[in-house]
Amino acid sequence: MVHARQVHALTLRLQVEDLAIVDRILDHHRVQSDRSDDHALALCYGSWFGETVLKHWGAQWVGLHEPQPPRLSVDGFLCSPIEAVAARLHADGVPLVERWQALNAWVTSRRQAVCDAATGNAGAWDKLANDPRFHVHPQTLPPDVATARAAIDPWLNELPLPGSKLLLLAAGGGTHSGLHAAAGFNVTVVDQCERMLAIDRQLAERFALAITVQELSLQDLSPLPPASFDAVVQPVSSCYVADLAAVYRQVARVLRSGGLYIAQHKQPGSMQASGSPRGDYRLRLPAFAGLPVGPALETDEHLESGTTEFIHPLETLLGELCRSGFVIEAVTEPPRGDAWAAPGSPAHRACYLPPYLKMKARRR
Repeated sequence: MVHARQVHALTLRLQVEDLAIVDRILDHHRVQSDRSDDHALALCYGSWFGETVLKHWGAQWVGLHEPQPPRLSVDGFLCSPIEAVAARLHADGVPLVERWQALNAWVTSRRQAVCDAATGNAGAWDKLANDPRFHVHPQTLPPDVATARAAIDPWLNELPLPGSKLLLLAAGGGTHSGLHAAAGFNVTVVDQCERMLAIDRQLAERFALAITVQELSLQDLSPLPPASFDAVVQPVSSCYVADLAAVYRQVARVLRSGGLYIAQHKQPGSMQASGSPRGDYRLRLPAFAGLPVGPALETDEHLESGTTEFIHPLETLLGELCRSGFVIEAVTEPPRGDAWAAPGSPAHRACYLPPYLKMKARRR
């Protein structure tokens, strides 16, 4: 990269317009009889190509300590500029101008999808608020404290009750708030769907439960005081935000030191794969961080209808959690498979592709 800057930067700028110049240089070299410096050219011009991408998009070099050439991560899209130049030196290599155009199309469409998802998901969840899977009927509340405590996540048993402060993140609809308040927690439930939160308010008023409701985004919990909760429980919801690291940072801020964070996520492999009435499930999407999936159709049984979801690989789910100030204490895959279920059904698919990943982490 130093060579690229000191030598070739005399005539080449970090400008998209100069990609055509590099393509011509590589075309000229390809027809030469002496090809001994192909590797050096790939390193030099590949580094220059990567720096050009870095200048125009918020990218970063990754894999610098791997034996292979490093990659660029551009909005989750992984590519190797060095290997792209090496391939260009062969007769069937794709011009760098075309590589840039494809990358530009990816970043533009992905960022537009992120913008559209915020509005689209809010509307989709307003409709899904009528779905009985996502809200509770008052008659389903546990009849007593003992029953409620037996039903909550066993990872919460270390917290003293009654009185521990619990944040339920993106958990409107009463299913979670009613159960945990009945078990003795002082519950704050956060969600962006006002129709879901209305159910939590009704439960609190009807049964005199310790439930506080706030309409907030997963990525902005700034109205909540720092270090104010003993635990945060987050049902499956991270798939609806493109930047999961931002969510982790918000959770870290509101948890006290030593507090618990219990979160359930959609498995990246499950989101990458198709459904199938015959049971021959296949990968259909790449494992790019923050890849938008959707808007989901009713036939996409592993997605929620009408929503746009985002794939988060393990690097994001686990790595970003550690980088945000947490120590992971346990990881499980909730058992949802059923080998006797009909091929193509969600339960049958879960035998091949576990749909969820559940983590217990502690705030350092």
